[in-house]
Amino acid sequence: MRENKFVQHETYAYILDIKTRARSTIHKSREGTILTTLGDKRFTILEMLGKPDEQYAIGERIDIEKCVMAVLGKLYYNRLSMRAVDEIPLTIQKIVESSESRFVQYVNKAGLVTAQFHTLSVMPGVGKAVLKSVLERRDIQEFVSYDDISENTRWRNPAESIIQRIHDEVMGRTGSRLFARR
Repeated sequence: MRENKFVQHETYAYILDIKTRARSTIHKSREGTILTTLGDKRFTILEMLGKPDEQYAIGERIDIEKCVMAVLGKLYYNRLSMRAVDEIPLTIQKIVESSESRFVQYVNKAGLVTAQFHTLSVMPGVGKAVLKSVLERRDIQEFVSYDDISENTRWRNPAESIIQRIHDEVMGRTGSRLFARR
């Protein structure tokens, strides 16, 4: 039952670490190829049991239903191997760059949380002046790319800001979560 819950949320994941002939840190009775992965939609860190005859590579994007035997559960950042920790920023960057339209649409649709707090204001590099320029420009015309945002507003590196925010959320450094789920 618990395994299906995660599969519904994450369809694809990127491999952060591979341990062959290992024991799960979540379910001690499960042994085999243990994969530490990062989901590409909700940025959930998951431990999975790989198929015995399957070949895996760090950084590879896998279809969870087709490529693994079971999703064993969620992992917290502080329980990851050094290899997985080192791979997370590269993986987040890969996801943000390959899913540009998804994150640009987020910028186009992001709204107020309270009368004085906008969700974009928690992004690194977005202060009052940047936020004002983004909101004014998107009221006229929606953004179509990261370049469109940086060329037509004061927000110089929107992709880098998004990558940093997601990384902070995955590490558990933020009080609120815009992109990552636990």
